[in-house]
Amino acid sequence: MYQGLQNGNRDEGEAALFARIFPESAFSQQSLRLLMSYLQKLADQFLALEQWQNTPGAVESELVQVYRDRGMHRHFQDSLQLAKTALDRQPLRNSDYYVRLGALLWEEARHFSQSHPEEERYLVGLSDNADLIWLTQKLRYLCLHTAYRARFNTSQSLSLRREAEEILEAYDFLKNPAISTWYYCLNMLETPNAADYFSRFKEGVLAHGLAFHPDELRDLHLLAINYCIRRVNEGQSRFFHDIMDFYKDGLEKGHLLDHGVLSHFTYHNIVAAALHTREYEWVEDFIPRYRNALERTYRDSAYSFNLARLKFARKDFDAALALLQHSNYHEPLLNMAAKTIALKIYYALNEYDVLAAHLEALIKYIRRKPGLGYHRNNYLHLARYTQKMVGLNWNDKAKVEALRQKITTEPMLTEREWLLEQFG
Repeated sequence: MYQGLQNGNRDEGEAALFARIFPESAFSQQSLRLLMSYLQKLADQFLALEQWQNTPGAVESELVQVYRDRGMHRHFQDSLQLAKTALDRQPLRNSDYYVRLGALLWEEARHFSQSHPEEERYLVGLSDNADLIWLTQKLRYLCLHTAYRARFNTSQSLSLRREAEEILEAYDFLKNPAISTWYYCLNMLETPNAADYFSRFKEGVLAHGLAFHPDELRDLHLLAINYCIRRVNEGQSRFFHDIMDFYKDGLEKGHLLDHGVLSHFTYHNIVAAALHTREYEWVEDFIPRYRNALERTYRDSAYSFNLARLKFARKDFDAALALLQHSNYHEPLLNMAAKTIALKIYYALNEYDVLAAHLEALIKYIRRKPGLGYHRNNYLHLARYTQKMVGLNWNDKAKVEALRQKITTEPMLTEREWLLEQFG
């Protein structure tokens, strides 16, 4: 906490601070530093205590151990019942819940085994609960690592993946929402073309969201949305409806915001998905509603760009172009997305000379920008197919059909739907 002053008046500032704290004592830099160190420890303890007190069931659980250690049997039994009730009443049913439940079961077993050493049920309960702790944690880590491998193209694998599958096949753990949701998530990520896994995962997240910690639920939403976006990029536009279901659920429950801040990437993606599902009135409300939740650096550009997208979707081309032309988009992907809207407007207005120059500039821009990943090919394909449509003899049915087939079968083409719409 205490860093001192960083300018030439540091000694004077420290002396003035010391004089305010100890007006009758001579200045001592060592005493001041010791005081600040002590203050830092108090602040750390306060933050830790505040976190502990805000953790559901934490106080009650700690009292159970205190009373058992002190041999206060009646207080122990009362606090144990209160702790179990507090734990049961809160909505979490994730690994954190089973860890805290395990601690209570352990205290209960240690207490009652003294008077009933023949009782086996306590050890059975502890063992069964330990299985739930391991599975809920392991499946989550396997999911996060699978997503990490896909994003960064790494080859390292985690241990016990096959063994976890065997356990789930041998025992009836999938009735537990915390386990089944992460299990279907893992299989969704590993076998993206198996639609049943995604459907069961989505059902688990939307139906049992409150069973997970907010950070955990945020991970689940982002994994689901990123999966759907990849499927959309592969040309499966029906996943836009699934994306909107997750976005609306995440916004309603607050899990897409991090300490009240909505990522500008998420803001863009929400508007894109809602426009694809033609929820124009919902978008018109969303864009200004969440403007101030954006990072300040991106607030104005994100707002103007997405408002332009809405104007374009409603065919208010003049308003859309005005917004695009009077905004500066320094991020390469946002810049290309803005240029794509302008491209579509020029094509819709039959301004082919302007469009031709625009396409040439877009292709040069893409070639100058490294590190765009799959977005590079997406935008290059869009520009080149648009050039071919502009120069196409639409009376030549064979050439028209040939170009339409190429667009239809292009493996990676986000704007496939718009391009095919131009063929009528």
